Amino acid sequence: MSQSKLKHQQRFIESADTSQRLADIRMLLSTLCQLDIGLAVKKRMLVHGLWQVAMATGNFCARYRSAAVMKTVGVKIRRDHIYKKEALVAKLLAPNPNIEKIIERARCCIVTIKEHDRLHDVDESLDGWDRYRAAGIVVYDMLDGSKIT
Repeated sequence: MSQSKLKHQQRFIESADTSQRLADIRMLLSTLCQLDIGLAVKKRMLVHGLWQVAMATGNFCARYRSAAVMKTVGVKIRRDHIYKKEALVAKLLAPNPNIEKIIERARCCIVTIKEHDRLHDVDESLDGWDRYRAAGIVVYDMLDGSKIT
């Protein structure tokens, strides 16, 4: 857990090593998918790989941020997977997973703790940005400042 800072109001700039880190994660997930190991261990490792996407793509100052995180310096914040980890792991375990698409969907949005709680109270059938809309959370893409929800 962290706190929002003035930097959360600034545009997102991908770090120089992001492409290499994502390539490494792609290789890791691909390899894990092919391993003949117990399902419980495989799922835990896949979840860890998905969290690595969050770390590689901005960690606590990621591309997607809620309006509340941007305007309230000092508020406690969390990373929230835009698409549910369980659904992403299920896709990874399916035959011929589209690893590139899964990595893209493994990105996180930075939200306040209260928003994080609201996201977990919405209809469980919702995923992605639909979940954020249902929770009433305004999100911006800080690559270009455009409003997503």
